[in-house]
Amino acid sequence: MIGKEEVARLKEEIAFHPGPLLSLYVATNPADPNVTDYSAGSKSKPYVIRAKDTMKELGVPEGVRRRVLDRLEHDVIGGRTRALFASEDEMHVYDLNVDLPVVDLASGGLEARWGEPYVLPLLLALDEYERYAVVVLDEERWRLFEIYLGEVREVADAFRAVDPGQWRRLAEAKPGTPVGVAARGGSGRDRFDRRMLAWTHRFYRQLAAETGGWLERLGAERLILMGVPEETSYFVQLLPKAVRERVVAQLPLPAGGSKVAPAEVLAAAEEAIAAVERRKEAELLQRVREEGVWGLEQVLEDLQLGRVYALVMPWRPEGEVWVCPETGYASLDEAKVAAVCPGRPERRDLAQTLTELAGLFGARIEFVRGDNASRLNEEFGGLAGLKRW
Repeated sequence: MIGKEEVARLKEEIAFHPGPLLSLYVATNPADPNVTDYSAGSKSKPYVIRAKDTMKELGVPEGVRRRVLDRLEHDVIGGRTRALFASEDEMHVYDLNVDLPVVDLASGGLEARWGEPYVLPLLLALDEYERYAVVVLDEERWRLFEIYLGEVREVADAFRAVDPGQWRRLAEAKPGTPVGVAARGGSGRDRFDRRMLAWTHRFYRQLAAETGGWLERLGAERLILMGVPEETSYFVQLLPKAVRERVVAQLPLPAGGSKVAPAEVLAAAEEAIAAVERRKEAELLQRVREEGVWGLEQVLEDLQLGRVYALVMPWRPEGEVWVCPETGYASLDEAKVAAVCPGRPERRDLAQTLTELAGLFGARIEFVRGDNASRLNEEFGGLAGLKRW
C-alpha cells in the first residue's frame, strides 16, 4: 500500500526529477486476458512485449530498457496498474489495485513518456481515492484497518496500549444490556451498573482519543465503524466533533468478530465506500447546479481566466480540442485559437489538455463516474466547474 512517505516522495522528488526519465504506465490486471494471454510462440507477457517496442520507439537508452523489462518480466504483479519511473541510475515502482484517471490503458495496455517526468495520472489517482480508516469494535479487542487505492492493511500497533484486562472488563460490563444504559435489578445492582457505566464511558473516551490520533497519523479523512449497532452508535457519540464528522458508515460486525481477516474487512466495506463516493459526487454536481459553471467551451474559457478552482470532469474525457503550441491556449473553435496564436493551432487530446490546464491555473480536479458521469454529460455538457468569483 502506498503510504504518506511514498506520496511525498512522488510529489517532491520524482515530479521534479531533472530528467530524462521514463514514465511508464502498464495495465497488469491478472483478470484481463490481454494481460495474461501469451501470443503464439512468445515467452513474454503481452505488456512486456508492448513495453519493449514502445521504449525502443521513444529512444529510451538500452540500459534503462533492460532494467525495466527485467522488472516487468520477473516481478509478481497482483494489481491492476503498474506505474514505473526509471532513469539511468534509479527506478521507482508503484503497483496499484485501481485504474488511473485520464489514462485509458485498455487499448494499448500501456502509456509511456521519455523526457520530463509524467506523474500526473498517478498524482490524480492519489488525490482522487480517499484514504479510509475502519475500526472493528469487538468486545475481545478492537482493530484498526486502512483502506486505500483498493487495498487494505491492518494497523498492527493500534490500540496496543490498552491493557488486555480492560477488554475483559468491557465484556463483563455488557450483560445483555445496551451500551450506555444501566440495567435495573435492585439498589446494589444499580450502583454496580452505574459504576460500570461510568468506567465504560471513560474507557470509550480513551479509545475515541486514540482513534482520532490514528486518523491524523494515517491521513484518513473518512472513518467506518464495524460492530454491534448499539455499540457503534454509543462510540460515535463520544468521538470529538472533528472525528465524528468523518464517520461515513456504521456497518455490522463481519463474521469472525475480532478474528476477521483483512480481506473480509475490505469486502464488507467496499459497497459502503462506493456509496459514499457516489453520494459525494452527486452533492458536488448539486453545488455546480447552484453556484457553478458548465459546458465545455465555457468552462475552458473560465479555467484559462483563472476563475475556476475546481474542475469537475468524467473519469476519462473523450475528444480533442484545438491548442496553440506557443501559448497553450485551448478552445473547441479552431478559428478562435488561430486568432490569438502566432503559429498554427494543433488538435490535442481533451483529457490531457484539461489536466494540464488545471495544473497551470491552480484548479483541483474532481472526477465523477457511473450515473454521475452520465448526468454530467447530459445536464452539464460534459464538463463543469466551481468558480472563485
